[in-house]
Amino acid sequence: MSKLLEIVVTHWTEPWEIGRDAMLMLSLQRRVDWSEVAVTMIHDGSPKFPDEYFSGFPFEVKQVCLSHGGISASRNYAIDHSDAEWIKFCDFDDMFAGVYSLSRITDAIEKPSSFNAVCFPIIIDLCNGELPVVETSQVFIHGRIFRTSFLRDHHVRFNESLSFSEDFAFLSLLSLEMDSKTLGKIDSNFPIYVYIQRQDSYGNCPDNWFRNRCGLFDAHCYVEDEMRKHGDEHNADLMFVRALAENYYVFSDAGDNDISGLLQRTLEYYNRKKDCFDRVSNTDLEHIISDTNAQNHSKITKSGFLKWVRQHAR
Repeated sequence: MSKLLEIVVTHWTEPWEIGRDAMLMLSLQRRVDWSEVAVTMIHDGSPKFPDEYFSGFPFEVKQVCLSHGGISASRNYAIDHSDAEWIKFCDFDDMFAGVYSLSRITDAIEKPSSFNAVCFPIIIDLCNGELPVVETSQVFIHGRIFRTSFLRDHHVRFNESLSFSEDFAFLSLLSLEMDSKTLGKIDSNFPIYVYIQRQDSYGNCPDNWFRNRCGLFDAHCYVEDEMRKHGDEHNADLMFVRALAENYYVFSDAGDNDISGLLQRTLEYYNRKKDCFDRVSNTDLEHIISDTNAQNHSKITKSGFLKWVRQHAR
């Protein structure tokens, strides 16, 4: 029997203690018909957890072991094999924010609708001692559920070649395929989900900073190409300039990192498509610089960026 919703939890090498509280919070969800909800844990190159870890929970956990292929491969496996109408992707250490959070989601999707995705507010906990941030712009994959058949029918998948920002690339591809009118929203005064960024996670590790920035460049290039395939030339041009601006920030703050490889790739990228740069308006350029600074807590300037571009133009 097909389910209404499948919750997909991806796991790599984290010890059980990292995800134990998340699974406990899931087990405490109230007003949930567990016959309508499936819980699947996909192990990316790691062995299953003992079944007794899940004993006493009001739901069964299906554990799937795959050879190590990355989180994108695990999520694509879930898209391909799910028999649920809706799918939600969870990280191993994330959790629902309250005991009625899951019921808010199932209430929103149990009736037929034209929605292909539904978004909701989440908490972003950086685990740095500061108050968590409430995210309401729905730009994180953790604050959405997706209609499984839509993802399959429109070939919306995670790019398994990306090492960073695969969520950003996935949501960008989804926006190209999906009418914005089919994005539903759960209005809630209290966040529904907690996205946790541990200080020891791969993305937050300082040793991985430069590698992650190179991965972000790959994601920008991928999204730009997909936009052009879909005929969205204007936004593709903006993505092109955004990729350059992000890399200009990297070069200004690279420290001891060897930037020669990324610099060469950036210059080749620019000189292959530099006509796109001239099509971006001054207003859009100012917005991109402002947004880049806001996201990176940096202070790059439009004049410095333009000077750098002119210096390296061929």
